[in-house]
Amino acid sequence: MARPVGCGTGHRGTPVAWGEMPLDASDDLAVTGRHITRRTSQLPMVSKVLYRIDHYASLPVVDVSVVVLLVSLLVLGAVLGFPTAWVVGFEVSVSALTLLMVFTIQHTQSREQAATQRKLDELLRALPGAAESLMMLEEAPKEFILEVEEEQREVRSESVDGPKPPGSEDDGEGRGQGEPN
Repeated sequence: MARPVGCGTGHRGTPVAWGEMPLDASDDLAVTGRHITRRTSQLPMVSKVLYRIDHYASLPVVDVSVVVLLVSLLVLGAVLGFPTAWVVGFEVSVSALTLLMVFTIQHTQSREQAATQRKLDELLRALPGAAESLMMLEEAPKEFILEVEEEQREVRSESVDGPKPPGSEDDGEGRGQGEPN
């Protein structure tokens, strides 16, 4: 069902655009399905499938359904005396689903993290005065990363404490305040 362009009233009378108001739960799921299809249209087939698994596994209705299913199977298993085939089937299924979800989450998080890093690199490149040496920092040698961390700590402490006066202990010039002449 198409919505007219304009504005309507959402939950508790707050104004919202019509395109943001789901008509019912099934319509909300359809909108979500179109959204995930649009987001993944340029990805390879494996990535599309993994993104769909990740997306739908994170929906509350799926969580509730899994809990209800597990409780139902637990009650049924207790009534039937926990048949050995059921226990083995449960163990294998849980192991397989856990392995699938580990790879699914790793794949989607890795792609999203890489995209976020490229966006941050672009912001660093575009901002005047930004340290362009921080671009692609995640691929730099560990020594360089530690060097940058130390520089950032110094910058943070200077911004919190204020600039250090000449002759202070940490400036490397002259002597510290407590040292004899």
